[in-house]
Amino acid sequence: MLKKILDKRNYIILFIIIILIIWIIWIVFFHKNEPYMETFNYYGEDITFRVYDKVDHKKLTKDIDNIYKKYEDVDNLSGEVDEDEKSLIEYGKIAYYKTYGYIDITSGELLKHLKNNEEYDFKSEIENVIVEDDKLVNDINFNFDNIIGSYATNDVLYYFKQNDIKKYIVNENGDVTTGDYYDNGKYTVSINNPNTDEILAVVELENKAIATRNKSDDFQSYMVNPKTSKKENKYDSVVVIANDNLTANMLVNAIYLMDLDEGKNLISEYPAEALWIKGDQIIKTDGFDNYVKKYW
Repeated sequence: MLKKILDKRNYIILFIIIILIIWIIWIVFFHKNEPYMETFNYYGEDITFRVYDKVDHKKLTKDIDNIYKKYEDVDNLSGEVDEDEKSLIEYGKIAYYKTYGYIDITSGELLKHLKNNEEYDFKSEIENVIVEDDKLVNDINFNFDNIIGSYATNDVLYYFKQNDIKKYIVNENGDVTTGDYYDNGKYTVSINNPNTDEILAVVELENKAIATRNKSDDFQSYMVNPKTSKKENKYDSVVVIANDNLTANMLVNAIYLMDLDEGKNLISEYPAEALWIKGDQIIKTDGFDNYVKKYW
């Protein structure tokens, strides 16, 4: 009787061991870690992260959230500024000079008037943006709309680099930034033709960024031209591919406002490519097709 009980126990133990072995084999060889995916809403934009490296999902969500929260109230900057705000202001000044004044963080008053369909003769105050002893010397009506999203996302990507997160794709309201691909190949991103509401092309990207601005009947901050004090809708769509999200966004916001030749000249100063859609015309820089997998 005792022998039968022991035999039965041995069978149960053996069965449990077999189940454990099967479970371990499945975990090691067949189970793939679910990629991290989370959507945040900041600055009026949906920003979706998909990460293929193994990460602590809860910690990553908290850390990303904290980075974006740092820049929630920057349009109301006055008086004392912290290190993050100083860096944002400095980048805004850099973007002004790199785009020959087409991105101007001092255009807050112009933005307000154009939103209300009011005329306003804007004069840049970029030379008056001075920080001394962690304080803004002058009162400025800031407009960070054209840089804040990409700047904060770039802050997140710096955090990724510090934490050895390499495999990711970020979609910031249609602007896409890619890291290393998680498998063999590259990430694919569709470019739509707003005139036909159909896909124009599919591009392949890895460790690149693509940014798009489309003509809209609704007012958009990227339409504000600080050089003319007017709202611009020169093109149906403009697309820029660059090495990083900051550059792609800076360039696309600038060339959306520029005449075609001026925009081409600006793009030629960077390792970047661009595409313009205006009616039936599709204009591309020479290297744009190097990224195109297929035209439709």
